[in-house]
Amino acid sequence: MSAEERIKFAGKSMGTVVSVHIDDSTSHESVEDAWRSVCSFLRNIENRFSTFLTTSEISRINSGELHVLDASPDVVEVLDACTWLEHLSDGVFNARRPDGLLDPAGFVKGWAAERAARLLLEAGLKNYYLRIGGDIQTHGLQSTGEKWRVGIVDPHDSSRIRSYVDIPENWAVATSGTAERGQHIWGKDSLAVNTQFSSMTVIGPHLMWADAFATIGFALGDAGIEWVEKFPDYTAFTLL
Repeated sequence: MSAEERIKFAGKSMGTVVSVHIDDSTSHESVEDAWRSVCSFLRNIENRFSTFLTTSEISRINSGELHVLDASPDVVEVLDACTWLEHLSDGVFNARRPDGLLDPAGFVKGWAAERAARLLLEAGLKNYYLRIGGDIQTHGLQSTGEKWRVGIVDPHDSSRIRSYVDIPENWAVATSGTAERGQHIWGKDSLAVNTQFSSMTVIGPHLMWADAFATIGFALGDAGIEWVEKFPDYTAFTLL
């Protein structure tokens, strides 16, 4: 199966583009069912975590309508992970916006993408990757037997690929920067990040951690790569 024959689906969720690329020899109908499951799952996540929806659990926590301990298990899990990352990074990672309101978007996207990718595996698919914005979770290999090759977008020109990375089997890649969404990454004490580079890419076995580490590494600036690579199996590189 060539790249042109690969089964692909794409849509929008969580404020960005979502796509799946599948190299299995399977029916289009079964793949479509799996894609619908992914879309349904991501809609559910957005409905609970979006700060733009007044009915989401995060918005209700921020308004005082819902206590954190009464939130759904997924929300508690995500907020616990954000607290752990905040301590791990000495406050560089922060699940609160400059106005003090909760916004766990820096962790939710990678966490949700990794879980959504598992739905494809549960549907019987073996060789695929799922992309949400700059976050990609792979499984298996291309039909040629080669590793999945991921293009890293130029942070200054989204129509241009600056480099390519071959991803180890079942691993993930996450890129963090200001190109897609402008300044949305804040350093310690909610100060805007000032770095010598425009994006950081992290590769590792789990997308939720690769995504969070990329965010923290980008916020740390020149010390970011060394910080990320303290963690076994995670590696980072930057683009100017």
